[in-house]
Amino acid sequence: MQTVHLISGLPCSGKTTYSKRLAAELDAVHFWLDYWLITLYGAYNIDEVGHPEHVRRVLACRELIWAMAVEFLRRGADVILDDGFFLREHREQVVRMAREAGAQAKIHYLNTPVEVLRVRLQERNANLPKYNFPISPDRFDYFVDMYEVPSADEGAELVIVE
Repeated sequence: MQTVHLISGLPCSGKTTYSKRLAAELDAVHFWLDYWLITLYGAYNIDEVGHPEHVRRVLACRELIWAMAVEFLRRGADVILDDGFFLREHREQVVRMAREAGAQAKIHYLNTPVEVLRVRLQERNANLPKYNFPISPDRFDYFVDMYEVPSADEGAELVIVE
């Protein structure tokens, strides 16, 4: 059965590296939210455009990504959604959508200590890769506060990646 892999974790937890490796192992299709955002809207600073505008852009990209993901699922391919999935509600919604598309879902939680993330973020911001957003320490703290750690009762198999 086809699987939708939801990759969940805070910025700099290694989501994209993990997703790319998983895609290669499973011969799956990798959808990287930040790549779509920056390709469609250009590089931008989340603090400068504001959180509401960033969320609007994220929701638009998620809609496009899901439409493409369903087509791949119908053709027998697994899909990997490299999105972050900060909120339980959003993970549960995607798990339901996966079932409606005839697929199963797995949530991969990248459990990286916040202290490690802060060091990685500082290094990344100093040498920002093309398809990454600069994230200020205050924005990072906001993300840490809003992030809801995935649990086994969200309707999908939970894979914890240490």
